[in-house]
Amino acid sequence: MSPGTPGGRDHGKQAGGVLVLLMIGGLLLFGRAREDVPPAVPAAEEVPPVREAPAPIERAAPSQPPAPGRIPPAATGEALSAALNEERVVLTSTAVIEGIDTDRPWVCTGELMTLSARVGGTAEPDAVSRWVWPGTETGAELQPGTRLPWRAPATPGRYFVRFQLCKDLGGRRVGVLAEQAASIDVRACGDEEQARALRIEVTQQGPTAFAFRAVSPHPATAYTWDFGDGRITATAAPTASHVFTGEPEARVHTVRVSARGAGAEQTAMAFVQVRGAPASDAPPRASLQLAREASRPENEGWRSQVQVDVPEGGAITWERVERLTVTWDDQVDTRTGAWREVVTVEEELGRGGFRGHVTVPRSDVRPEVKQVIDFLHGRDATGTEVSLSWSAYKAEPLRPVPVSSERPPAK
Repeated sequence: MSPGTPGGRDHGKQAGGVLVLLMIGGLLLFGRAREDVPPAVPAAEEVPPVREAPAPIERAAPSQPPAPGRIPPAATGEALSAALNEERVVLTSTAVIEGIDTDRPWVCTGELMTLSARVGGTAEPDAVSRWVWPGTETGAELQPGTRLPWRAPATPGRYFVRFQLCKDLGGRRVGVLAEQAASIDVRACGDEEQARALRIEVTQQGPTAFAFRAVSPHPATAYTWDFGDGRITATAAPTASHVFTGEPEARVHTVRVSARGAGAEQTAMAFVQVRGAPASDAPPRASLQLAREASRPENEGWRSQVQVDVPEGGAITWERVERLTVTWDDQVDTRTGAWREVVTVEEELGRGGFRGHVTVPRSDVRPEVKQVIDFLHGRDATGTEVSLSWSAYKAEPLRPVPVSSERPPAK
């Protein structure tokens, strides 16, 4: 039967229908097979690594924008905690780091730069301020406080120092409340370049009184001083003095000077730490008696007898001792330790009073050290901070070699 006959046409229609059904079935089978085959995987470098969801932890409040430049792996918070053998825990906090100031925009290799952190927000109880940075001989170096005299390395480059607000969580666990990294430009300078920068020399004349001197090889005719407490003064000489308002809590003031002369205007900064005292009409929460003993060869250091008395009706819990080492050029190194590790208690006198002694080892007193000052910190029953201070070591003033006014006899 030819395809042109009606029967042939019916046969062709039937064959075509079968063919269409076969094609549809094949497509359906192909689709099912495609569902069983995993999709194509892109190149390995395009696939983000699969990570398990971490256990929920409290996250710190948003910090300030990071310092310019990429932070190297060794200067990250995680790497520094590992180098200090700490278990890092990030906590939520209302305390914030408002910024970090430096006393100069850059520093020469081997020179000293001072950094000062500004802390704001709501203060956290038992929070500790500290600086951490990669060490040259160790994995990390650490110094407590909001002010850091930082010695630039011998190799020029960009370095990072990290300021942290932390809380001791027990054991090796350290809680990080807030942190911020400061980027420091260290340059290889010649003698000329080092001498060109304006700087401020600071001399403390009393608990809240300071003298300042602007030092620069370029003479100026006018100086404007901003003492950081709202008061500004102008001088024709490169010197100024200022008395800050005493406060119970320690406070760091940023002092700025602008020098104008024949050349371009120069500016410089310095940081001073002021420790005031309570108002004179406020009853003392504790009293101190101090007696320094003479150095003995077998003592290997300088010992001071300390007696603290707390009046009836009061009670103080002592927490730590902050030791300041002051050099002849007025640079300050600060270390903090548990108070019973610094003070050897010989007799408990009740309510937080005691009789004991402190020792400054000979290894801590270099020829350039002028004075060692201890600050004993604690809190009374209301939570108010109480501080006592004493000079644990004081060097004899440097005496110039006398010059005879007599002339040798003529020959």
